[in-house]
Amino acid sequence: MKDTFKIQITDDFSPEKLNTGLYIFVFRATRIPPHLGVITNGKLFDISLQGPNVEVPVDDFIATVNKRQSEVIFIELKKPAFNSFLDDEIKYLVNKHWKVTKDVSCLFPIREFLSAIYFNPVFEKANFIFELLPLLEQSNLIKSIVQLNLDKRLKNNYLELLKYSKKDIENCIAALHRKEEISC
Repeated sequence: MKDTFKIQITDDFSPEKLNTGLYIFVFRATRIPPHLGVITNGKLFDISLQGPNVEVPVDDFIATVNKRQSEVIFIELKKPAFNSFLDDEIKYLVNKHWKVTKDVSCLFPIREFLSAIYFNPVFEKANFIFELLPLLEQSNLIKSIVQLNLDKRLKNNYLELLKYSKKDIENCIAALHRKEEISC
């Protein structure tokens, strides 16, 4: 039996806020492992097996999420005092890590981004979203948490998710590589 962690949903989803806020998104939130990225000023940044996604309009992402009924959590963060360089910083880190591999997860650019913008190296210790969330809470950086397509899974505004391991991530990467080989 796997351990779980809970996320409290604190607000209702507003697509307009995604165009001005700073968010970590948890895509396919109930899958093991979920996929993570950053949204800042209406643009999405992440790394995947294929490479980086840089400055993808968040409206395009939401349209895809709605079309596929994908389960997503959006963790809105308080913007740092010096926030004029947010896009440049996450763009640099996404391009630096380039893509997900056995040794690089989609969390890597996020944790380095958080360490840089909040001047706090503690975030780089997190290897999983369930390790990062408590660090953000302890630092009082979470403004709100909203969800899309997870209504049926909520219990008293809490979402309970399974914890996962590095081995789970490696297995997922291997499965996706096998799928690519079959479709080529």
